[in-house]
Amino acid sequence: MLQPRYSRTNLKKRSITCKILLCASILYSAASTAGGLGGLGTAAAEGTGSAADAWTGTVALATLRATADTPAPEALRRFAAEAIDKLAQSEPFTAWAGAGAAIEPLGPGTHSWLVTVAAGGAAGTPRGYLIISATESGDYKLVEYGMGAYSVFDPALLEAALRQSGLGAAAAGRVTAVPLYAGPALAAWRVHLPEGGEPGYVNAADGEWLPETTGSWDKQAGGYAPPRLAAGSRDALSPAAMVYTSSRFDPYDNLLWMTAKPLTLKPNNFIGQLTTSQKLVYAASGAERTYSFPLPVYGYQIWKNDSLSETLTAPSAEAGTETEAVYVVTGTDTTLRVIALDALMASGKFVTF
Repeated sequence: MLQPRYSRTNLKKRSITCKILLCASILYSAASTAGGLGGLGTAAAEGTGSAADAWTGTVALATLRATADTPAPEALRRFAAEAIDKLAQSEPFTAWAGAGAAIEPLGPGTHSWLVTVAAGGAAGTPRGYLIISATESGDYKLVEYGMGAYSVFDPALLEAALRQSGLGAAAAGRVTAVPLYAGPALAAWRVHLPEGGEPGYVNAADGEWLPETTGSWDKQAGGYAPPRLAAGSRDALSPAAMVYTSSRFDPYDNLLWMTAKPLTLKPNNFIGQLTTSQKLVYAASGAERTYSFPLPVYGYQIWKNDSLSETLTAPSAEAGTETEAVYVVTGTDTTLRVIALDALMASGKFVTF
């Protein structure tokens, strides 16, 4: 049965815990995939460095460098670099200009990668992230991107979850965690605890333990396909300016949306609905899901073909076609997250707030 996971998280209090890293108490394990090694630390987009390098001072993460010898595919590195350069042309991503990137695969069999954007080269301070998935035809799709403290797959979230579970230095070297991604509504670490048994799952977006089992996760993840309407390596889409339809809000401030009727939306009428409503709430849903959660929606960003208008910030008559991709703006008080609308529509519903 679907379990609403609507326990409100106080990120301000959690941030204190998240900043206390378990320097020597966690060992991330890499999982083998056809495209490379799972876990943290594949070679950077520039050809040097690793994701672990981006988190200096954390002994546990640095140990992964020994398993990071398999480079990301050249086409993937090129696409990631191009996407970063395009986003860096306007706010709020201008700090990405000249940044390096570290690429790490997200779990076995998912054909997705986390790209950590780092200032001053791949070994510098993290500035944001991209998540890219490969299609069956060999194209790469930009599923989501963002920035801010404690963003998706930030190691501090996992470390805080483990600390809050009572794991400390005594567990060093005996805890393994593999990052998994099956779309923006299904991102987690699979955690194997020292006592063995069924692994646990930690939400990669907020660091909370999830009511998942290996069976329930695999059943949901098996249906993941990258969004068709998203910026890809075989098109020439570029981002227009980001548009905010309201200020950021917290879905828990008014729970009436939980009883609201789902909106009938398509890619070509989503922006019109959001502009009218100003605020929407996205709720993950599906027959196989074991939990749900809300995302506040308060803006959008359009990726448009380079040969068309470069200043477009409003939807065209072709919005939602393969010549244009709509991304949804969501986030918390610490993180900005921008997700392909097509990916969200495949795994949940939108309601008015």
